[in-house]
Amino acid sequence: MKNLTAEKQQLRQHYKSVRKELSAAQVAQYSAAIARQLFATSLWQQSHTVMLYLSFQNEVDTHAIYQQGWQESKTMLLPICAPSGGLMEMSSITSFSVLTPNRYGIDELPAALQQIIAPEEIDLCLIPGIAFDHTGNRLGFGSGYYDRYLPRLRPGVPRVALAYECQLSPQMLPVDDYDLPMDYILTEKQWYEMR
Repeated sequence: MKNLTAEKQQLRQHYKSVRKELSAAQVAQYSAAIARQLFATSLWQQSHTVMLYLSFQNEVDTHAIYQQGWQESKTMLLPICAPSGGLMEMSSITSFSVLTPNRYGIDELPAALQQIIAPEEIDLCLIPGIAFDHTGNRLGFGSGYYDRYLPRLRPGVPRVALAYECQLSPQMLPVDDYDLPMDYILTEKQWYEMR
């Protein structure tokens, strides 16, 4: 168990540094390509309630995806993480203007504006991560929020990782029993289907 944790930590450091090396222009270009591909899919077109994350640092930029969802009258969700219990919920969000930076500098929804949506209502999950392999395994941030949340979704709800090609590991990533693989990985170059 210790070895697995250490191996995951080492891989996190490696892939974080790889992602950090992307320029602002690359992040913008790749994120736009990812969004374009996403909007062309039936997964997106048929969804009503979309679970998404607000991009931070050099993650795939999700601002355009939120805005497209609002334009199409979709219910767009934002993660709400409780640091104490390690639990995550999803709240609907209708504008970036209501967000305020938390103590880590990450924009979040103030408690008074949170409208928690039940996991059963979600049609599409767009998921961040640090690295992924070609079987859909995900290396997360180590806090386990997604590992605990994803099993609460209705069976069959598509889990789509948004990632850059440089985040794809040529080797199988180390996994724990509770790690759920992705159904799809969407990069700036292509869709990878795991199902």
